[in-house]
Amino acid sequence: MKALCTAAPGEYGLVERPMPEPAADEALVKVVSAGLCHTDVIIRDGLAGHVRYPVIPGHELSGIVEACGPAVKGLQPGDRVAVESILWCGRCTPCRNGDTMGCENYDELGSKRDGGFAEYCTVPAQHLVRLPEHVTLEEAALAEPLANALSAVGQSDVKLGERVVIIGPGAIGLMAVRAARLANPSTLVLVGTRDERLALGKTFGATHTVNIKRDGALDGLKGLLGGKGADATVECAGTRSAVELALDIVGWRGRVAIEGGTATEEPVALSLHVLQERSARVMGICGWLAADFARALELLSSGIIDVKPLITHTFSLDEWEAAFDMITRRKSEAMKVMFAP
Repeated sequence: MKALCTAAPGEYGLVERPMPEPAADEALVKVVSAGLCHTDVIIRDGLAGHVRYPVIPGHELSGIVEACGPAVKGLQPGDRVAVESILWCGRCTPCRNGDTMGCENYDELGSKRDGGFAEYCTVPAQHLVRLPEHVTLEEAALAEPLANALSAVGQSDVKLGERVVIIGPGAIGLMAVRAARLANPSTLVLVGTRDERLALGKTFGATHTVNIKRDGALDGLKGLLGGKGADATVECAGTRSAVELALDIVGWRGRVAIEGGTATEEPVALSLHVLQERSARVMGICGWLAADFARALELLSSGIIDVKPLITHTFSLDEWEAAFDMITRRKSEAMKVMFAP
């Protein structure tokens, strides 16, 4: 089968691999849709410290069950499935407490074991979810980034009537806007640097959008917040300037959730005086919980969150260089770029 593989940091390309064989408790999944994200760019560039080499990347995926191991129950060939890429064990203390991201036996498709940038992938059956017919496989592949957005918004504890800011109008940022809208905040501002993406913010539920590069934008943003700062801010841009903006606009007892990822250990200016003066909380967001993934699929299935407008480009595996070029050079205002293996 065809697969994108990284054998060592910086070694990345299309290869031929033998068809994988599912273990007793696994299913062989024919990958139909797989999304690219910023983490995949970091892996391609050899900058990801969490990768176990060699590996086939791809952690946003969906497909059709091709075969099942002898111990698998509740699935059969032909089932359309969403794939949980975070493989929690369900047995350790964190898992039993619901903290599946803190699993002591943590494994992950696309970084620690072969993922979805291939024609086929083996997945433990407990991490496959059968889809209703009205949910497309392209939508199902975006359950993973939607789970990230739900995790960040949930941990920032957005409440009815609050002032909320989402920084970064990428796919996860726009999903975070839609998720935050469900709590009915009084003010919901999407902040970014590209007008084309900010324009989507209103369709996803933002009350205001701010291009932070424009003259007077920071003062304008603070004005939208009534001069009181943000009750909750979700940073999805993955840049130092975005984090520092989030810290600058935090209000009294405000919460700042840092979701955006980066490959560097770049320091960020942090004023302890500001945090103490405002009784603010700052939290890092590392992935999502099994409950977030389940909620993501519920919201997709019900139509409460529509991710279809985010999918702008689809490529074959043979076109992988063009796909990565599309998202790294931001060509044609690419939003969510997908592989169709």
